[in-house]
Amino acid sequence: MPLTLADCIQLDAHEPGQPSWAQAGDCFDPGTPGTLYFDANSIGPMPRTALVKMQTVLQQGWAQARRRSWNELDWLEQPRKLGAAIAHLIGADMADVRVTDTTSVNQYKLLRYALHISAPRRVIVLERHVFPSNRYVAEGIARDHLAELRFIDDVSDLTAALAPGDVAVVALSHVDYRSSTRLNMAEANRCIQAAGAMNLWDLSHSAGAVAIALRDCHADLAVGCGYKYLCGGPGAPAFIYVHPRWADAAWPAIAGWMGHADTFAFEVDYRPGSGTDRFLVGTPPVLANAAFSAAADLWREVDPVALDQRHCSLTDTLIQLFDEQCAAWPLRLTSPRNHAQRGGHVALQFEGASALAQALVDKGVIVSSRKPDALRWGVHPLTTTHQQLWTAVQVLRQLLESGSWQDPRFASPMV
Repeated sequence: MPLTLADCIQLDAHEPGQPSWAQAGDCFDPGTPGTLYFDANSIGPMPRTALVKMQTVLQQGWAQARRRSWNELDWLEQPRKLGAAIAHLIGADMADVRVTDTTSVNQYKLLRYALHISAPRRVIVLERHVFPSNRYVAEGIARDHLAELRFIDDVSDLTAALAPGDVAVVALSHVDYRSSTRLNMAEANRCIQAAGAMNLWDLSHSAGAVAIALRDCHADLAVGCGYKYLCGGPGAPAFIYVHPRWADAAWPAIAGWMGHADTFAFEVDYRPGSGTDRFLVGTPPVLANAAFSAAADLWREVDPVALDQRHCSLTDTLIQLFDEQCAAWPLRLTSPRNHAQRGGHVALQFEGASALAQALVDKGVIVSSRKPDALRWGVHPLTTTHQQLWTAVQVLRQLLESGSWQDPRFASPMV
Protein backbone atom coordinates (compact mmCIF):
# COMPACT_ATOMS: atom_id res chain seq x y z
CA MET A 1 0.00 0.00 0.00
CA PRO A 2 1.22 3.55 -0.77
CA LEU A 3 2.50 5.58 2.16
CA THR A 4 0.02 8.05 3.63
CA LEU A 5 0.47 11.10 5.79
CA ALA A 6 -0.88 9.05 8.70
CA ASP A 7 1.81 6.43 8.08
CA CYS A 8 4.53 9.09 8.27
CA ILE A 9 3.12 10.54 11.48
CA GLN A 10 3.03 7.02 12.91
CA LEU A 11 6.68 6.46 12.00
CA ASP A 12 7.67 9.60 13.86
CA ALA A 13 5.69 8.56 16.93
CA HIS A 14 6.90 4.98 17.25
CA GLU A 15 10.31 4.76 15.64
CA PRO A 16 12.83 2.71 17.68
CA GLY A 17 16.35 3.86 18.49
CA GLN A 18 17.24 7.02 20.39
CA PRO A 19 14.88 7.50 23.40
CA SER A 20 13.25 10.54 21.77
CA TRP A 21 14.15 11.86 18.33
CA ALA A 22 11.61 14.64 18.81
CA GLN A 23 13.46 15.71 21.94
CA ALA A 24 16.76 15.67 20.04
CA GLY A 25 15.21 17.77 17.27
CA ASP A 26 13.97 20.31 19.82
CA CYS A 27 17.61 21.08 20.68
CA PHE A 28 17.89 22.86 17.32
CA ASP A 29 16.36 26.13 16.17
CA PRO A 30 13.51 25.30 13.75
CA GLY A 31 14.44 28.13 11.38
CA THR A 32 11.98 30.28 9.44
CA PRO A 33 8.32 29.36 10.18
CA GLY A 34 6.74 27.42 7.34
CA THR A 35 10.11 26.37 5.90
CA LEU A 36 11.35 22.81 5.52
CA TYR A 37 15.11 22.31 5.36
CA PHE A 38 16.67 19.54 3.27
CA ASP A 39 19.90 21.31 2.46
CA ALA A 40 22.75 18.99 1.47
CA ASN A 41 24.95 22.00 0.88
CA SER A 42 26.87 24.06 3.40
CA ILE A 43 24.94 24.72 6.60
CA GLY A 44 23.30 22.25 8.96
CA PRO A 45 20.65 23.26 11.54
CA MET A 46 21.70 25.56 14.40
CA PRO A 47 21.72 24.23 17.96
CA ARG A 48 19.65 26.46 20.21
CA THR A 49 22.57 26.96 22.63
CA ALA A 50 24.83 28.40 19.90
CA LEU A 51 23.68 31.95 20.67
CA VAL A 52 24.53 31.62 24.37
CA LYS A 53 27.88 30.03 23.55
CA MET A 54 28.79 32.89 21.23
CA GLN A 55 27.56 35.58 23.62
CA THR A 56 29.61 34.10 26.45
CA VAL A 57 32.79 34.17 24.39
CA LEU A 58 32.12 37.70 23.15
CA GLN A 59 31.17 39.19 26.51
CA GLN A 60 33.14 37.26 29.14
CA GLY A 61 36.03 36.24 26.96
CA TRP A 62 36.66 39.11 24.58
CA ALA A 63 35.04 42.20 26.13
CA GLN A 64 36.07 41.46 29.71
CA ALA A 65 38.88 38.96 30.23
CA ARG A 66 40.63 39.51 26.87
CA ARG A 67 44.14 38.03 27.01
CA ARG A 68 43.41 36.32 30.34
CA SER A 69 40.83 34.14 28.57
CA TRP A 70 43.58 32.01 27.07
CA ASN A 71 44.39 30.92 30.63
CA GLU A 72 40.97 31.12 32.29
CA LEU A 73 38.80 29.57 29.58
CA ASP A 74 39.26 26.44 27.48
CA TRP A 75 40.04 28.14 24.18
CA LEU A 76 43.32 26.31 23.61
CA GLU A 77 41.72 22.96 24.40
CA GLN A 78 38.82 23.28 21.97
CA PRO A 79 40.50 21.46 19.04
CA ARG A 80 40.93 18.43 21.34
CA LYS A 81 37.57 18.68 23.11
CA LEU A 82 35.61 19.08 19.90
CA GLY A 83 37.50 16.23 18.28
CA ALA A 84 36.77 13.99 21.26
CA ALA A 85 33.06 14.88 21.12
CA ILE A 86 32.60 13.70 17.54
CA ALA A 87 35.14 10.85 17.46
CA HIS A 88 32.60 8.11 18.22
CA LEU A 89 30.45 9.25 15.28
CA ILE A 90 33.23 8.32 12.87
CA GLY A 91 34.38 5.19 14.68
CA ALA A 92 37.57 6.69 16.07
CA ASP A 93 39.20 7.01 19.48
CA MET A 94 38.99 10.45 21.09
CA ALA A 95 42.77 10.99 21.00
CA ASP A 96 42.92 10.48 17.24
CA VAL A 97 40.63 13.34 16.12
CA ARG A 98 41.24 17.09 16.17
CA VAL A 99 38.98 19.90 14.97
CA THR A 100 41.12 22.41 13.11
CA ASP A 101 41.52 24.43 9.92
CA THR A 102 39.45 23.58 6.80
CA THR A 103 38.81 20.37 4.91
CA SER A 104 41.08 21.49 2.07
CA VAL A 105 43.93 22.51 4.38
CA ASN A 106 43.65 19.21 6.24
CA GLN A 107 43.57 17.35 2.92
CA TYR A 108 46.82 19.09 1.99
CA LYS A 109 48.41 18.24 5.34
CA LEU A 110 47.58 14.55 5.07
CA LEU A 111 48.47 14.11 1.40
CA ARG A 112 51.90 15.57 2.12
CA TYR A 113 52.19 13.47 5.27
CA ALA A 114 51.38 10.27 3.39
CA LEU A 115 53.89 11.14 0.67
CA HIS A 116 56.58 11.61 3.30
CA ILE A 117 55.80 8.29 5.00
CA SER A 118 55.54 6.37 1.72
CA ALA A 119 58.64 7.75 0.00
CA PRO A 120 60.06 7.00 -2.52
CA ARG A 121 56.52 6.23 -3.75
CA ARG A 122 55.06 9.48 -5.06
CA VAL A 123 51.76 8.73 -6.83
CA ILE A 124 48.44 10.04 -5.50
CA VAL A 125 45.38 8.17 -6.78
CA LEU A 126 42.19 10.24 -7.02
CA GLU A 127 38.67 9.84 -8.31
CA ARG A 128 38.45 11.78 -11.56
CA HIS A 129 35.12 13.36 -10.63
CA VAL A 130 35.78 13.94 -6.95
CA PHE A 131 34.58 17.20 -5.38
CA PRO A 132 36.71 19.82 -7.18
CA SER A 133 38.47 21.17 -4.09
CA ASN A 134 39.96 17.75 -3.32
CA ARG A 135 41.37 17.55 -6.83
CA TYR A 136 42.67 21.12 -6.73
CA VAL A 137 44.67 20.44 -3.56
CA ALA A 138 46.32 17.39 -5.12
CA GLU A 139 46.99 19.27 -8.37
CA GLY A 140 48.79 21.99 -6.42
CA ILE A 141 51.06 19.40 -4.80
CA ALA A 142 51.77 17.84 -8.19
CA ARG A 143 52.56 21.23 -9.76
CA ASP A 144 55.24 21.67 -7.10
CA HIS A 145 56.76 18.39 -8.36
CA LEU A 146 56.09 16.68 -5.04
CA ALA A 147 53.83 13.99 -6.48
CA GLU A 148 52.28 12.54 -9.59
CA LEU A 149 48.52 12.11 -10.01
CA ARG A 150 46.69 9.05 -11.29
CA PHE A 151 42.93 9.17 -11.81
CA ILE A 152 40.31 6.47 -11.59
CA ASP A 153 36.77 6.77 -12.92
CA ASP A 154 35.36 4.32 -10.41
CA VAL A 155 36.54 2.37 -7.38
CA SER A 156 36.46 -0.73 -9.61
CA ASP A 157 39.55 0.74 -11.32
CA LEU A 158 41.49 0.73 -8.05
CA THR A 159 43.30 -2.58 -8.49
CA ALA A 160 44.68 -1.55 -11.88
CA ALA A 161 45.74 1.87 -10.57
CA LEU A 162 47.66 0.23 -7.72
CA ALA A 163 49.31 -2.43 -9.87
CA PRO A 164 52.55 -0.54 -10.75
CA GLY A 165 53.52 -0.49 -7.06
CA ASP A 166 54.31 3.24 -6.98
CA VAL A 167 51.23 4.59 -5.20
CA ALA A 168 51.82 6.45 -1.96
CA VAL A 169 48.22 7.30 -1.07
CA VAL A 170 44.71 6.81 -2.42
CA ALA A 171 42.38 9.73 -1.59
CA LEU A 172 38.70 8.83 -1.79
CA SER A 173 35.40 10.47 -0.90
CA HIS A 174 33.36 8.24 1.35
CA VAL A 175 30.21 9.61 -0.31
CA ASP A 176 29.85 11.06 -3.81
CA TYR A 177 28.74 14.69 -3.48
CA ARG A 178 26.29 14.36 -6.38
CA SER A 179 24.72 10.89 -6.27
CA SER A 180 25.31 10.17 -2.55
CA THR A 181 26.82 6.79 -3.42
CA ARG A 182 28.75 5.51 -0.37
CA LEU A 183 31.87 3.44 -0.94
CA ASN A 184 32.65 0.26 0.95
CA MET A 185 35.46 1.62 3.10
CA ALA A 186 36.66 -1.70 4.52
CA GLU A 187 36.85 -3.33 1.10
CA ALA A 188 38.70 -0.42 -0.49
CA ASN A 189 41.17 -0.23 2.40
CA ARG A 190 42.01 -3.92 2.11
CA CYS A 191 42.81 -3.44 -1.56
CA ILE A 192 44.87 -0.28 -0.96
CA GLN A 193 46.90 -1.62 1.96
CA ALA A 194 47.56 -4.93 0.21
CA ALA A 195 49.32 -2.86 -2.46
CA GLY A 196 51.47 -1.10 0.16
CA ALA A 197 49.70 2.27 -0.15
CA MET A 198 47.92 4.45 2.41
CA ASN A 199 44.27 5.54 2.33
CA LEU A 200 42.82 9.00 2.96
CA TRP A 201 39.04 9.48 3.26
CA ASP A 202 36.90 12.61 2.96
CA LEU A 203 33.87 12.14 5.24
CA SER A 204 32.17 15.46 4.51
CA HIS A 205 28.93 13.92 3.19
CA SER A 206 28.66 11.12 5.74
CA ALA A 207 29.88 12.30 9.17
CA GLY A 208 26.88 13.06 11.37
CA ALA A 209 24.43 11.30 9.05
CA VAL A 210 25.42 7.64 8.70
CA ALA A 211 27.54 5.21 10.70
CA ILE A 212 31.30 5.30 10.02
CA ALA A 213 33.88 2.88 11.42
CA LEU A 214 37.36 4.28 10.73
CA ARG A 215 39.18 2.02 13.21
CA ASP A 216 37.26 -1.15 12.31
CA CYS A 217 37.76 -0.47 8.58
CA HIS A 218 41.51 0.08 9.07
CA ALA A 219 41.44 3.66 7.78
CA ASP A 220 44.80 5.40 7.83
CA LEU A 221 43.79 9.04 7.46
CA ALA A 222 40.57 11.04 7.19
CA VAL A 223 39.22 14.57 6.97
CA GLY A 224 35.75 16.10 6.95
CA CYS A 225 33.92 19.39 7.25
CA GLY A 226 32.15 20.59 10.37
CA TYR A 227 29.36 22.66 8.83
CA LYS A 228 27.11 20.08 7.15
CA TYR A 229 25.55 17.30 9.22
CA LEU A 230 27.80 18.03 12.21
CA CYS A 231 26.09 21.45 12.58
CA GLY A 232 29.20 23.42 13.52
CA GLY A 233 27.89 26.60 11.85
CA PRO A 234 28.75 28.57 8.69
CA GLY A 235 32.40 28.02 7.79
CA ALA A 236 32.93 25.81 10.84
CA PRO A 237 36.39 24.29 11.27
CA ALA A 238 36.96 20.83 9.86
CA PHE A 239 38.26 17.69 11.52
CA ILE A 240 41.32 15.55 10.94
CA TYR A 241 41.88 11.90 11.84
CA VAL A 242 45.17 10.01 11.92
CA HIS A 243 45.42 6.39 12.95
CA PRO A 244 47.86 6.10 15.89
CA ARG A 245 50.16 3.80 13.90
CA TRP A 246 51.00 6.82 11.74
CA ALA A 247 50.58 9.67 14.22
CA ASP A 248 54.29 10.05 15.02
CA ALA A 249 55.66 8.74 11.72
CA ALA A 250 56.79 12.03 10.16
CA TRP A 251 56.86 15.79 10.50
CA PRO A 252 53.63 17.55 9.59
CA ALA A 253 53.54 19.37 6.25
CA ILE A 254 52.80 22.64 8.06
CA ALA A 255 54.88 23.01 11.22
CA GLY A 256 52.93 25.53 13.27
CA TRP A 257 53.41 26.68 16.83
CA MET A 258 50.23 25.00 18.11
CA GLY A 259 51.63 21.71 16.83
CA HIS A 260 54.90 22.14 18.70
CA ALA A 261 55.70 19.68 21.49
CA ASP A 262 55.89 22.61 23.95
CA THR A 263 53.80 25.42 22.47
CA PHE A 264 54.77 28.19 24.89
CA ALA A 265 58.44 27.32 25.29
CA PHE A 266 59.10 29.41 22.16
CA GLU A 267 62.03 27.24 21.24
CA VAL A 268 64.14 28.21 18.25
CA ASP A 269 63.67 24.85 16.51
CA TYR A 270 60.47 22.96 15.86
CA ARG A 271 59.69 19.72 17.69
CA PRO A 272 56.48 17.98 16.59
CA GLY A 273 53.87 17.39 19.24
CA SER A 274 52.85 13.81 19.96
CA GLY A 275 50.06 12.09 18.11
CA THR A 276 47.38 14.08 16.32
CA ASP A 277 48.39 17.28 18.13
CA ARG A 278 51.20 17.79 15.62
CA PHE A 279 48.59 18.57 12.96
CA LEU A 280 47.45 21.70 14.77
CA VAL A 281 48.94 24.79 13.18
CA GLY A 282 47.88 28.29 14.23
CA THR A 283 45.82 29.93 16.97
CA PRO A 284 42.40 28.22 17.32
CA PRO A 285 39.43 30.15 15.82
CA VAL A 286 37.76 30.86 19.15
CA LEU A 287 34.44 32.21 17.86
CA ALA A 288 33.99 29.40 15.35
CA ASN A 289 34.90 26.80 17.96
CA ALA A 290 32.36 28.29 20.39
CA ALA A 291 29.59 27.76 17.81
CA PHE A 292 30.82 24.23 17.09
CA SER A 293 30.81 23.42 20.81
CA ALA A 294 27.02 23.85 20.90
CA ALA A 295 26.68 20.96 18.47
CA ALA A 296 29.44 18.99 20.19
CA ASP A 297 27.45 19.02 23.44
CA LEU A 298 24.62 17.26 21.59
CA TRP A 299 26.77 14.80 19.66
CA ARG A 300 28.36 13.44 22.85
CA GLU A 301 24.99 11.90 23.76
CA VAL A 302 24.09 10.43 20.36
CA ASP A 303 24.39 6.72 19.67
CA PRO A 304 25.84 6.42 16.13
CA VAL A 305 24.08 3.09 15.51
CA ALA A 306 20.69 4.57 16.41
CA LEU A 307 21.54 7.62 14.29
CA ASP A 308 22.22 5.39 11.31
CA GLN A 309 18.94 3.51 11.82
CA ARG A 310 17.05 6.79 11.98
CA HIS A 311 18.68 8.02 8.79
CA CYS A 312 17.86 4.73 7.07
CA SER A 313 14.18 5.02 8.00
CA LEU A 314 13.98 8.63 6.80
CA THR A 315 15.76 8.17 3.49
CA ASP A 316 13.98 4.91 2.69
CA THR A 317 10.71 6.76 3.29
CA LEU A 318 11.76 9.63 1.05
CA ILE A 319 12.67 7.28 -1.78
CA GLN A 320 9.34 5.46 -1.45
CA LEU A 321 7.49 8.77 -1.60
CA PHE A 322 9.38 9.74 -4.76
CA ASP A 323 8.47 6.39 -6.29
CA GLU A 324 4.80 6.64 -5.40
CA GLN A 325 4.13 10.35 -5.86
CA CYS A 326 6.39 11.40 -8.73
CA ALA A 327 6.58 8.42 -11.09
CA ALA A 328 4.77 10.33 -13.84
CA TRP A 329 7.67 12.77 -14.32
CA PRO A 330 11.26 12.27 -15.56
CA LEU A 331 12.83 12.20 -12.10
CA ARG A 332 15.39 9.41 -11.80
CA LEU A 333 16.80 8.25 -8.50
CA THR A 334 20.60 8.29 -8.74
CA SER A 335 21.31 7.39 -5.11
CA PRO A 336 21.55 3.70 -4.22
CA ARG A 337 18.38 2.11 -2.85
CA ASN A 338 20.41 0.14 -0.34
CA HIS A 339 21.04 2.37 2.68
CA ALA A 340 24.45 0.80 3.33
CA GLN A 341 25.55 2.21 -0.03
CA ARG A 342 24.02 5.65 0.52
CA GLY A 343 25.36 8.79 2.20
CA GLY A 344 23.70 11.73 3.90
CA HIS A 345 21.52 12.93 1.04
CA VAL A 346 19.20 11.45 -1.57
CA ALA A 347 19.77 12.57 -5.15
CA LEU A 348 17.46 12.72 -8.13
CA GLN A 349 18.46 13.33 -11.72
CA PHE A 350 16.30 15.90 -13.49
CA GLU A 351 17.12 17.94 -16.56
CA GLY A 352 15.92 21.16 -14.95
CA ALA A 353 17.33 20.40 -11.49
CA SER A 354 18.63 23.92 -10.79
CA ALA A 355 15.34 25.61 -11.70
CA LEU A 356 13.28 23.01 -9.86
CA ALA A 357 15.45 23.45 -6.77
CA GLN A 358 14.88 27.20 -6.81
CA ALA A 359 11.14 26.72 -7.29
CA LEU A 360 11.10 24.42 -4.26
CA VAL A 361 13.02 27.00 -2.23
CA ASP A 362 10.47 29.62 -3.30
CA LYS A 363 7.77 27.35 -1.82
CA GLY A 364 9.66 26.94 1.44
CA VAL A 365 11.32 23.59 0.73
CA ILE A 366 15.08 24.13 0.93
CA VAL A 367 16.98 21.67 -1.28
CA SER A 368 20.15 22.03 -3.34
CA SER A 369 21.32 21.19 -6.83
CA ARG A 370 24.66 20.36 -8.40
CA LYS A 371 25.62 20.55 -12.06
CA PRO A 372 24.68 19.21 -14.43
CA ASP A 373 21.33 17.81 -13.23
CA ALA A 374 21.48 16.58 -9.62
CA LEU A 375 18.65 17.53 -7.23
CA ARG A 376 19.85 16.81 -3.68
CA TRP A 377 17.69 16.24 -0.61
CA GLY A 378 19.77 16.42 2.56
CA VAL A 379 18.21 14.40 5.38
CA HIS A 380 19.44 15.27 8.86
CA PRO A 381 18.69 12.41 11.26
CA LEU A 382 18.39 14.66 14.32
CA THR A 383 15.97 17.23 12.89
CA THR A 384 14.15 15.79 9.86
CA THR A 385 10.82 14.02 10.41
CA HIS A 386 8.88 11.60 8.22
CA GLN A 387 5.96 14.03 8.24
CA GLN A 388 8.19 16.76 6.83
CA LEU A 389 9.23 14.42 4.04
CA TRP A 390 5.58 13.78 3.14
CA THR A 391 4.82 17.51 3.03
CA ALA A 392 7.90 18.33 0.94
CA VAL A 393 7.16 15.66 -1.67
CA GLN A 394 3.61 17.01 -2.01
CA VAL A 395 5.11 20.43 -2.81
CA LEU A 396 7.42 18.79 -5.36
CA ARG A 397 4.48 17.01 -6.98
CA GLN A 398 2.46 20.24 -7.20
CA LEU A 399 5.34 22.05 -8.92
CA LEU A 400 5.72 19.23 -11.42
CA GLU A 401 1.99 19.09 -12.12
CA SER A 402 1.67 22.82 -12.67
CA GLY A 403 4.97 23.26 -14.53
CA SER A 404 5.50 26.48 -12.53
CA TRP A 405 9.13 25.50 -11.88
CA GLN A 406 9.81 26.58 -15.49
CA ASP A 407 9.10 30.24 -14.65
CA PRO A 408 12.02 32.38 -16.00
CA ARG A 409 12.72 33.78 -12.53
CA PHE A 410 14.12 30.37 -11.54
CA ALA A 411 16.59 30.30 -14.45
CA SER A 412 19.56 31.90 -12.65
CA PRO A 413 21.79 29.42 -10.80
CA MET A 414 22.06 29.53 -7.01
CA VAL A 415 24.78 28.56 -4.57
